[in-house]
Amino acid sequence: MSDIDTATVVSIRDCGLNEYWLQERIFADPSILGLGDLQAVARERTQPQGGRLDILLKNPEDDSMFEVELQLGATNESHIIRTIEYWDAEKRRWPSRSHKAVLVAEEITNRFFNVVHLLGMAVPIIGIQVNVVQIGESRALHFTKIVDSYEEPEDDDPPPGGAFDEAHAADNYPGALECARWYKTLLEKLYGEVQVKYFESYVSLSVGGTARVWIYGRKKKDRAYVQLRHGEDGFQEAVDRLNAEGVSFTARSNGKDLAFSVNVQQLQEWVAIHEWLASRLSPDALLRRQCGVGGEDGGRDE
Repeated sequence: MSDIDTATVVSIRDCGLNEYWLQERIFADPSILGLGDLQAVARERTQPQGGRLDILLKNPEDDSMFEVELQLGATNESHIIRTIEYWDAEKRRWPSRSHKAVLVAEEITNRFFNVVHLLGMAVPIIGIQVNVVQIGESRALHFTKIVDSYEEPEDDDPPPGGAFDEAHAADNYPGALECARWYKTLLEKLYGEVQVKYFESYVSLSVGGTARVWIYGRKKKDRAYVQLRHGEDGFQEAVDRLNAEGVSFTARSNGKDLAFSVNVQQLQEWVAIHEWLASRLSPDALLRRQCGVGGEDGGRDE
């Protein structure tokens, strides 16, 4: 390990650069934000209430929009408010699309976390910390997603008229169904029997009597959104390992869930990581099976 250098963080201004430079870098390659393969739509977009939105991005898979505000230094009240205002304006302009507010700053402060907590699910807001990291004479731009307040809904009861089934999933979100089958096989190797439930737009998988994995359909039917209920214990360790391995993921603001936008080929590519994550989803159930103790723990399918 002695050959690993120590990095230092240098402010963007101390590098002789400014916010406009950062805007150009992100607009030229939105993937550096770590939010997926987004497309650049507009920059310095004039807003009806005044001001300009730094960057507008779009996910080509489902046409969802990302309203991105940039700030050098630490987050403050004015930039947080501006981010939410611009998100609201674009949401009114494109009401049929999903929208997420994104604030990119060199330091995400406690004030930002407090605002996210107060807003709850009213505003899906993402906080990304951007830093220039220096190692020796080399400098690199690094982005870290600190908070993502958006969470997919968990299991609910089937609508009146009966439950959904595998045939419904095959017709409406085949890619998600394929990923669900893949994950079910993976979980069965560890936990034995895995309960499957089908819903209008997703599948849930339960281990130890509790739902731990949700696989949601996407507009591109060969893809899925896989969400794991990792739990609080060791959550940061999982986040650190995923970052170290270069796996694209979202760490939910509840400090329990990890999510991946994938197809089944990408799951297979990262099978070792997903096997490791799967082993941590229900440690008690895994221990009971390893010790040869049968039965469920009486938990409910959330």
